[in-house]
Amino acid sequence: MLIDVNVNVNYSLPKWSPHLSGFEPRDPAYADRVRASFDRQKIMTLIGAQLVRLAPGECEIQLPFKPELSQQHGYYHGGIIGTIADSAGGYAAFTLMTMHGRSDQ
Repeated sequence: MLIDVNVNVNYSLPKWSPHLSGFEPRDPAYADRVRASFDRQKIMTLIGAQLVRLAPGECEIQLPFKPELSQQHGYYHGGIIGTIADSAGGYAAFTLMTMHGRSDQ
């Protein structure tokens, strides 16, 4: 079992589009900046989450199943799913920010 959360901040484009987001990054080094930030998130390390794909306006995080992350019925706990979704959404937006973390420059 695996959680695979992919967030695309522009959901109005067709799914068949080769570049789903259609965004241009404001920081050419956005991927390095996002990966460095992800690596500093101790919760992601603790639960075993992996940043597997980045594109402007997009982020995909995967989390292999571990029994320690489950609720009483053996499924992923909702708090874990929320944690992954929160990070994926935040990092999808972060790919579009400047090197100083702003989107209005």
